[in-house]
Amino acid sequence: MSRLLGDGYEPHVDTLAEALLYSLPVDSGFVSADFSFVIRQEDLDVLLADPYRRAALEVIAHTLLQQSMLPGSTKVTQAMFEALLEEVLHASPQALEESIVRIGRAHNIAIPVFIEQILTRRAGKA
Repeated sequence: MSRLLGDGYEPHVDTLAEALLYSLPVDSGFVSADFSFVIRQEDLDVLLADPYRRAALEVIAHTLLQQSMLPGSTKVTQAMFEALLEEVLHASPQALEESIVRIGRAHNIAIPVFIEQILTRRAGKA
């Protein structure tokens, strides 16, 4: 396995055999879990080229995966994650912003604040 994106305790993309895996550690209270989903080269290309969309995916995926850890909640499937990739990485800028607002309202989270924190943190590493 080789790492193509991300380091430390942040979302990362690794190669495993022929597959690209997007992995994300998620904490919910005192429970921690790691989630991994297969992505396409086109998805990785956006993650590498667009820091804003990369950060948006991190915040939105973390929010949805954290919610899925609650008892009785729907678990996020590969198909659901692929739909999220389309919504966050490949939609128009306007559609992405609409998704950020909608998901933020649904989960009572200020997604733009967290995106900005991630962008600032990563800029400091450069």
